[in-house]
Amino acid sequence: MTFPKALLVCLAGLTGFFLAAAVAEPPADGLPFQAGEKLTYRISWSNIVEAGSAELSATAEDGRPNSLRLQAKALTSAAVSANYPFKDDFVSHFDTVVRAPWLYEKNFTERKRIVRDRVTFNQAQRTALFTNSRNQSKQMPIELGTQDPVSSLYALRGLGLTPGMHVSFPVLDGGTQYIVEARVVEAELITIKLGSFNAHRVEISLRRESRPVTNRSMTAWITADTRKLPVLASVALPVGAAVIELVSATP
Repeated sequence: MTFPKALLVCLAGLTGFFLAAAVAEPPADGLPFQAGEKLTYRISWSNIVEAGSAELSATAEDGRPNSLRLQAKALTSAAVSANYPFKDDFVSHFDTVVRAPWLYEKNFTERKRIVRDRVTFNQAQRTALFTNSRNQSKQMPIELGTQDPVSSLYALRGLGLTPGMHVSFPVLDGGTQYIVEARVVEAELITIKLGSFNAHRVEISLRRESRPVTNRSMTAWITADTRKLPVLASVALPVGAAVIELVSATP
């Protein structure tokens, strides 16, 4: 597998899964994210080659006071797209009371391959309806609180992270159910271009039943404060690593 394909395939599956953050003080209900937040990340190979950028935004849902529209977008850089164009756009419709999604929409283009699918969650009845690009559907049983790739880190950030902590929860993506496992290794000082942060180093992996998923593990640094802001992530590749670094945040 060539470098561009290895990197972009990795990012395709992980961009939405790992990009979820906030910078403002948490609102009164205790959630460390709220409508109006927007974060931009730089994606590079081994912190050298510019591979692309990613953005996450949270907006209020019209007519649903307890719901947020969480959108994750990623785009390859001009240099990489010349050989391997890629663009993705994932949207999670997140219930802030249940703290789980009620709808997930995935749209991405990889060269000439286009994927458009969606998952409608019924958390109360513990079922989900998956519909693929050909409009084929299947009903699936799920556990209460099952996440999608975009909402998954929101669920993680809602926890009180402490060194030694180990958590796992189900994630549904592409009609397949996975288990996300996160282990808080230690607290340390991390420095990026935006500054220095006291952060928890979290090892995150993805598995299907008892089998680990290749190229679906990473290390993330999440600030050890009320914001719980992911400031840096590193994803192992066959050669080198994909580095995802926060470069700007509003408000």
